[in-house]
Amino acid sequence: MTRVKICGVTRREDANLALDLGADALGFNFVTTSPRYIGDDLPRWVSELPPFANKVAVFGRVDRGIPTGVFDLVQGVEWDVFPLPSPKRLHVLRLRPGQKADDLVNQTINANAILLDAYSDAAYGGTGHRVDWDLAAEIVQRAARPVVLAGGLTPDNVADAVRRVRPYAVDVSSGIESGPGIKDPAKLAAFIEAAKAA
Repeated sequence: MTRVKICGVTRREDANLALDLGADALGFNFVTTSPRYIGDDLPRWVSELPPFANKVAVFGRVDRGIPTGVFDLVQGVEWDVFPLPSPKRLHVLRLRPGQKADDLVNQTINANAILLDAYSDAAYGGTGHRVDWDLAAEIVQRAARPVVLAGGLTPDNVADAVRRVRPYAVDVSSGIESGPGIKDPAKLAAFIEAAKAA
């Protein structure tokens, strides 16, 4: 069964609903320019989430530490400085037209898993731009690590994406929102159901 990460969570009620509906991981955004930025002072409720809820600290550049004892994974594009103690690394590959699967897979030697997202000059993620599913499927076939598919996923297309790409997990943020950082309960439920059923 495909796993589901709900990213850009900013409210306790959205986190709890996502977990109740079967989400496997929650992403909390530390990119200060993002409309889903969780804030400099991490809300207490994040550390109070159930112990089996995988919590992911989401960065663009991973250039500073994270609150210790809270997060299970760190997600980012660049790794000049890696926080210690270091949770597992989720390395983001922002796909552009013309790239080749073999070249991309070889860039992720130290990653525990790979996350595929669409490249954008405007932001590191959460743009709603879809990745090339054919390239993503090729990366899944060649990668020695689990691959998470993100980028432009919605309740309407996630089942097709899962069937075509065969990722370890899918990741959604803007595709289930009523506004930046505000998850729509109906879309959230439909997304998780469609992803896991596929």
